Amino acid sequence: DGFLNFRTVTCLFNSTKADDIAYIDSYYLNKLKIISFDSRVGKFVGYTEFGVSNAKRWNEGPEVTRTRNEKERYCVHNVGLDYRTGLAKS
Repeated sequence: DGFLNFRTVTCLFNSTKADDIAYIDSYYLNKLKIISFDSRVGKFVGYTEFGVSNAKRWNEGPEVTRTRNEKERYCVHNVGLDYRTGLAKS
């Protein structure tokens, strides 16, 4: 009994160039994706009624600007590190 709530953050990349990196932040409830941010789209998208209402609110507030900056802070930085320490040596 209870609820399963989780979040995934993914960096998709083909190279270390910022233009080739996508930041995806997704929220799930009971294994169902309810809302997601994709840096290629540049805004939150809702997949359920609850997700659509939250996406609208988050896209009008400071959350969308903060999340847009996460690509640089999280993905671009870490992809560069991962590439230098692992991928380039394999």
